[in-house]
Amino acid sequence: MDAEKYLELKAELLVDGVNVSELALQEVGSKYKEQNHGLFGWDFEDHAGINLPDDFLLPDGTVVQFRMNRSSPYFIDLKQGKTILTRDGIEICHVRWIPRPTFYRQRTSSGNLMVKIGQIGGEDCLFFCYQNYCSHFSRNEQCLFCNLVSTSQTYNSVIKSKEIRDIGEVAREAFSEGKVKHVLLTGGCFNHQKEIELVSAIVREIREKTGFDRVPGTILPSPARNPDEIKRYFDSGIKAIGFSLEIWDEKLYQAICPGKSRSVSHAEFVNSVRTAVKIFGADNVYGVFVMGLEPRETFLEGVKTLADIGANVVPFVWSPNPGSKLEGHRAPTSRWYIDTVMEAAEIFVKAKIPAGTENHCYRCDGNSLLHDALRLQGIV
Repeated sequence: MDAEKYLELKAELLVDGVNVSELALQEVGSKYKEQNHGLFGWDFEDHAGINLPDDFLLPDGTVVQFRMNRSSPYFIDLKQGKTILTRDGIEICHVRWIPRPTFYRQRTSSGNLMVKIGQIGGEDCLFFCYQNYCSHFSRNEQCLFCNLVSTSQTYNSVIKSKEIRDIGEVAREAFSEGKVKHVLLTGGCFNHQKEIELVSAIVREIREKTGFDRVPGTILPSPARNPDEIKRYFDSGIKAIGFSLEIWDEKLYQAICPGKSRSVSHAEFVNSVRTAVKIFGADNVYGVFVMGLEPRETFLEGVKTLADIGANVVPFVWSPNPGSKLEGHRAPTSRWYIDTVMEAAEIFVKAKIPAGTENHCYRCDGNSLLHDALRLQGIV
């Protein structure tokens, strides 16, 4: 298959999920990287007690997030020593699990397993959720697509509140293995000023432990209230920043994100992005969307607006996660995602916005399609 066909296949695998044989899973969690639910669960069904791969590779290097769905027409089995992907019993291609990092077996100086502190997304992105907590759940005002609390209760596979020193030690070990290229730091919604202080302290600790002058990667904090706050994030030494706008259409944003929209308006999000571009630079700012919960027209309107500002976007392909209020719903078709993301890629190419691949790339992007679409345009 050519590169565009692999992009289409990835979209289908994210929309329909995939089933897998026990035989194909036998070395997941030992030789190959397994899911450790650092924040959300992306599978179509819960699987407590079963090690599933976090993601896998198509033959051209495309990274696909593994989303378990026993009703999917897609199936991965082990045949003659190879993991083979089929659809309705017809062989499509060989896929590869991703090797398990060495640091997953190590402990921090405080005795915590490093895999419970930070995890690898895709092949090269070191992920830390610095606080697995969102205040909106206590008021039943969580985002309708979010299953943060349910995931934490079902798996309990990570330490929810991490020590700063532990995060630094994990970063040191992960980067020393030579596979990690950038970090991603995020958390739930909690006290704004405390978040600035915590994130800044974490970035400084990572710099100290790794020797980086500026840490390659992205932080995804709550929207900043003023330029001074964004400057504090920049001064901490992180290279990029993003803000999770989730939904561009304002009415849908209010309906789908009731608690978040009451505390942070659409305009405040956009202003945070605009200010961040001035401070971090055009290739170091992202707007993050949950793609598939609003019309194509409004999503692309948001893409164009952010491109005009000078920011990139990371649009995650929505799946109806168990434990979320939208559990059991259906995502748009894979064709809708392909057509929409290809148009989004064209917007960025025409706007000549740097892709920011130093901080976020197709190799860490198993649950989004935009970097893959940009790769078809020669942007890796």
